[in-house]
Amino acid sequence: MQPMRRRERQIELPEIKAIIEQCKVMHIAMNDQPFPYVVPTNYGYEWQDDTLILYSHGARQGKKRTLIANDPHVCVEIDGGATLMAAGQNAPHYSAAYQSVIGFGIAELVDDVAVKRHALDLLMQHETGRQLDAFDALPDHKIQGVGVIKITLTEFSGKAHHLPMPEQ
Repeated sequence: MQPMRRRERQIELPEIKAIIEQCKVMHIAMNDQPFPYVVPTNYGYEWQDDTLILYSHGARQGKKRTLIANDPHVCVEIDGGATLMAAGQNAPHYSAAYQSVIGFGIAELVDDVAVKRHALDLLMQHETGRQLDAFDALPDHKIQGVGVIKITLTEFSGKAHHLPMPEQ
């Protein structure tokens, strides 16, 4: 990964993990012709040591799945939104406070029912704070009908521009 230009805004793994936990939408960029294709989606996730694995769900067919089947290389972006940092009449000093994570990895279309169930459990935990088994039972044939994408990030970084601390 190319070194970050504004190194003072680079964040470390604990803050990256907090962003992944707090945010609810990731943007997946896939290779298409003549332009990249980007789609927002909710996600579940897990850490395996320092490797981030993300799961998304949706239909079992469609453009996103076709593009991944053709080329599994993806870029993922997750951000916590932005807050305008005003600078009065001095336009060049306006900025934004933000936090984001960008990663590159390999996407897989999941067929295994057990892996799909695990992915949906992680997704529900992230979105609702409740495990999948806290909801009405989902039989395997319902799980099989869901399209699940697993993304293993091979590299990622985080960046933040924090609001200044108020003066005391």
